[in-house]
Amino acid sequence: MRTLIDFIPWILALPPALWELANVRRRYGWILAICAGSIVFGCIFLWVMALQRIADVVQYSAFGVVQALLVLVMPPAATVFVAKKTGLAAGVFTGIAVGFCVFVMTAVIGIGLYGE
Repeated sequence: MRTLIDFIPWILALPPALWELANVRRRYGWILAICAGSIVFGCIFLWVMALQRIADVVQYSAFGVVQALLVLVMPPAATVFVAKKTGLAAGVFTGIAVGFCVFVMTAVIGIGLYGE
């Protein structure tokens, strides 16, 4: 049985994806709108899932809190920076790429510090 927490990534990812679908459809057509909406939905879904997983393993250590804050803040910051110049789909994709790089960087540092 699923709980409401299992649906949080879907609930948070759906409105931006629908907005991008409607916005791109007016300008470029259905095919590009479906691609852009899929990118936005998938990236936001992955970002929220990663935040949920990090929150489960933070264990209230200072490094875990820093990692969670970086993964929470960096992708939206990169998204806003890029989306102003291009579009939401490109911004969200860039945000997820930045978030993945931050996650890997902090994971490698954590492995180096704690050996786990």
